[in-house]
Amino acid sequence: MFRQHIVPLLVLAETTVYGKVGGEVDLRPDARSVTNTIKSVLWKAGPDIAMEWEGMEIVSYRHFKGRCYLNTSTGVMTITQLTPNDSGVYTPEINDVLSTPINLIIISAVPVPTVLTSCDEETTRCTLTCDGQTTEAEEVTYRWKSDDTIVMDAIKKEYVIVKENSSGIKKFSCDLENVVSSESSQPISNPFNTAPEEQLKVSTGLTVFISLLAAVLLLGIFHRLKAGMWFYEKASMPWEADFWRKQERPGKSQPQSGFPTIFLFFLLTLI
Repeated sequence: MFRQHIVPLLVLAETTVYGKVGGEVDLRPDARSVTNTIKSVLWKAGPDIAMEWEGMEIVSYRHFKGRCYLNTSTGVMTITQLTPNDSGVYTPEINDVLSTPINLIIISAVPVPTVLTSCDEETTRCTLTCDGQTTEAEEVTYRWKSDDTIVMDAIKKEYVIVKENSSGIKKFSCDLENVVSSESSQPISNPFNTAPEEQLKVSTGLTVFISLLAAVLLLGIFHRLKAGMWFYEKASMPWEADFWRKQERPGKSQPQSGFPTIFLFFLLTLI
């Protein structure tokens, strides 16, 4: 189908629009070119026609078939399932009048970043890196957070922290973004605060051990008072009734074992 297009002899500045790989984008004609009721629309991708409408059927061409939609009331062309191959200059003609070209740039979404840590031997200075594959997502910007506060002067991939200025901070995280997407990392603990946490774990474990040991010794003392002898001197087992029944010691001239005294001394030492 051939038709003659009346195109004004003037150079129109391009506008730039970004789209995300796998997403969709709306290409809109300049509002100044839509002054009357729309009777025909034609969109070109480079020199080739991508989609056209002359009041009847909407026709799409080549790889635009099945994934492009045209709003005949506004002239907006929607491209779905975007790929990098869709990048290029698109030019609309509304009622045979050329409108402003649109430079469409398709880029990938940014990945979810990961914060990597590298410190000196003394752990007084650390470099945090906001790591992520951004090859097809350029240009990207970085933003760092200490706890939940944005660090205004930290806008690069790497962020250097010093112990004397950062010891009061609990966690660090970073944001990675471009014009079509934004992602945030999981927060990491302040690398300068790991040693006290480890000491706390050791202290907690020791406390639990001492508590359990004390409970066992107190149970042994209670059995001694109730049964009249130490549990290891009983012939019965703890689940038998005779184990808790009081009975006289068979030989009073028999030497006493130092077992309870040693354990009581050990318990008092720990406490």
